[in-house]
Amino acid sequence: MRHAIDHLLAIFYRLGSLGTLASDSSMTDGPFRPDADAASKNAKTGKVAIGIVVGMFLFGFASIPMYRWVCAQTDPGGSSWFIGEPDVYEDVDVDEQRNLTVNFRTNVDRQLPWQFDVETSQVDINPGEQTIVDFSAANTALEDTTGKAIYDISPPDAAQHFKKTECFCFIEQTLSSGDEVEFPLVFWFDSDLPEHIDEIDLGYTFFNAESSRARAAANE
Repeated sequence: MRHAIDHLLAIFYRLGSLGTLASDSSMTDGPFRPDADAASKNAKTGKVAIGIVVGMFLFGFASIPMYRWVCAQTDPGGSSWFIGEPDVYEDVDVDEQRNLTVNFRTNVDRQLPWQFDVETSQVDINPGEQTIVDFSAANTALEDTTGKAIYDISPPDAAQHFKKTECFCFIEQTLSSGDEVEFPLVFWFDSDLPEHIDEIDLGYTFFNAESSRARAAANE
């Protein structure tokens, strides 16, 4: 991967050099030409554009490791990228005076040939009330593939109050070619959820576990 980046940078550098040559050629010996300043400005603009493209490429390559680090630092309950532990639903207070709307989103990384859906896009519950929502996944590849799910919650203040007794995010999931599997999520939000939160967006994304491990090993 490093060689590919170096090669890409070399191409961009060459393009930038060509732009500079074009600018210099407009100011060769002879009478001053009005387009010389314009050529110089175009060359500078081209270099800025190249820098932006390079930055976007590097950011995209580093986005998944960065996401894992941010999750580990900001999610008090722990990111589901890391192996989690089921919570125990015992002596939990249910606040029947409050209504909480939970919206669900599903995504699949492009490197994982799966279809991933949720049976309902929204549920209304009380804080402390345990709820079951079914997700489903299908492997459309011709070979077995392994996925790992991570979640994100908005607003972030709700993360530490998100509890699960059963979740497909706890372990890696392997599906044979053509397999279709249902994944139940059994969860609740603590009744001490901040008063200002009455709606939560909960998104799950499946990544290719094998390619993610390979990237992580390459970055070590």
